Amino acid sequence: MENEEIILSILKEIQNGITPVHTSYNLTLDMWADFIEYLDDRKYLTGVTIYWFGDDDEYYDERVHSVDLNKAKLTPFGEKFLAEQMN
Repeated sequence: MENEEIILSILKEIQNGITPVHTSYNLTLDMWADFIEYLDDRKYLTGVTIYWFGDDDEYYDERVHSVDLNKAKLTPFGEKFLAEQMN
């Protein structure tokens, strides 16, 4: 899958009340966190939590522990983006 396809699929799943998981996309947890962080930064999603290993002061040791999407929802901006992409 291309990055754009993954992004649209994640948004569709969340819109449909499904909590997507990284294994469905054959992504590592770190890659998955990058996608989710991108969607959160672009304000397509809200309610996203990414947990990291390591101390905040130890940048070199920051690795993703888990990604919590249980409360994730599309923002109005995310819904508009998805609708535009689906047309």
